[in-house]
Amino acid sequence: MKFTATIVAAALAFTGSVSAATCTPGLDYCTDVLQDVDGANKDAIRQELRNKGEVFLSNAPGVWSGLLFHCNNDHSISLADKCAGGCINAGAGKSDICNHDASDWL
Repeated sequence: MKFTATIVAAALAFTGSVSAATCTPGLDYCTDVLQDVDGANKDAIRQELRNKGEVFLSNAPGVWSGLLFHCNNDHSISLADKCAGGCINAGAGKSDICNHDASDWL
């Protein structure tokens, strides 16, 4: 009985947790920048999307290019925005930004 309780407690501890990402706390990152910094960030991106209820999106990395994530103090990431006109890499040491002008895709 104690073993089962331990397993359940351990499983609950990981429910809803976000994988740590390789990022600088306080900065915003386009998806492709996060993946260029560290390919393992893909797992953190996928987990954050699932946590936000974006199950379809979490399984479709080919359409992640229009997403912007914020790097939290604990190196977890949070979905910050969906960029209708794409995400713009602002360069090293700067927060990336969303382009909200969808006409840029036309």
